[in-house]
Amino acid sequence: MSNAIRFLHALAQAFSAITLYSPGHPAAQRAMEAVWDALRTLLSSDHHPTFYFLGGAPVYNGRALHELSDWPWSSRLRDSGVQRLEFDESVVQGSLDRFLGLMQLRFSAGPAPEPLFPEDAEFSGLRFGPGAVVEVLGEEDDSDPTREDDDESRELALDLTDELAATAYIIAEARRGVLARAEADAVVRILAAQLDRHELPQAAMPEDHAAYPQYHAVNTALLTMAAGNNAGVDRPGQHRLGVVGLLHDIGMARLPEDFTSRESLTPEERALMETHTVEGARFLLEHGGRALDLAAAVAYEHHLRPDGTGYPARRFAPPLHWASRMVGVAATYVSLRTPRPYRPAWAPLRAVAYLEEGAGSVFDRESAAAIASLVRVS
Repeated sequence: MSNAIRFLHALAQAFSAITLYSPGHPAAQRAMEAVWDALRTLLSSDHHPTFYFLGGAPVYNGRALHELSDWPWSSRLRDSGVQRLEFDESVVQGSLDRFLGLMQLRFSAGPAPEPLFPEDAEFSGLRFGPGAVVEVLGEEDDSDPTREDDDESRELALDLTDELAATAYIIAEARRGVLARAEADAVVRILAAQLDRHELPQAAMPEDHAAYPQYHAVNTALLTMAAGNNAGVDRPGQHRLGVVGLLHDIGMARLPEDFTSRESLTPEERALMETHTVEGARFLLEHGGRALDLAAAVAYEHHLRPDGTGYPARRFAPPLHWASRMVGVAATYVSLRTPRPYRPAWAPLRAVAYLEEGAGSVFDRESAAAIASLVRVS
């Protein structure tokens, strides 16, 4: 995800916070600090970022950000008299805070009669107001490392900070030997609401490799629920799939060592890591009982392959549960889409192509096709 999109996600969070909370509220203050941090990061790579809000996808430096095609704040900014927003390196946090405060008033009272680009010192380094004719670029330089093929996928990166924090708590509790079942149900209910609004929502990519487990859990849950929805699974069934996806790797938290940030493993370490499937199934059965029997089955089976390989080793090989096959494919897609210490994140269509190449041997054929149809724009 580019710095521009990270900034717009943070800006949306700030707009939501100042709308919901009174000035000076801690939540509003945190959101305002987050958007300032995102802006500073953006300015480190672009000394004069310029955005246009014309309804539909925001336009950044001449490129429509199709990843945010349904971003609701684009229309709200346009209707409030801000079709253009630009910054330069002289911007200070006070300018951004005053802009956010002004927008809070405009969102509630409507635009000023003649909105102009402000030039006074109160908005140093920040200009906003009516837009101009914008040429939206079509073809782009293929050397741009941030573009890849995201425009050809349905995947939409969202800021799911609270959901990720709750999932991090669930993982931390599992390390203590406690199953946070109520929290898992709550996270899945919130994720279901995102799926009501978006075809393929995913939590925005982590910058910290240590945050990988919660991103992997949340995005696997979202992708599995989306697949269930496409397959006609009812709402209770989708919720169950969400819990299954969220907890499928919970056994990793039960291991005596953390393998998520390792660049390589010795044979002994790999053997220990592979026991997470058994440990996860045991943990879910012991603490969740029959209510989590499917989650336990998926925790045990999600690394088994159609060609009989994978782990854990089994003497008998009955057919894998549909949910195990789907989670196995979804989890692989999510893993490839997430940056790791030993490689950058793969683009969506590259990850889908990998799944399709392994369909029938490494991955379940129907599940790979289902994930591909979710990701690709027809």
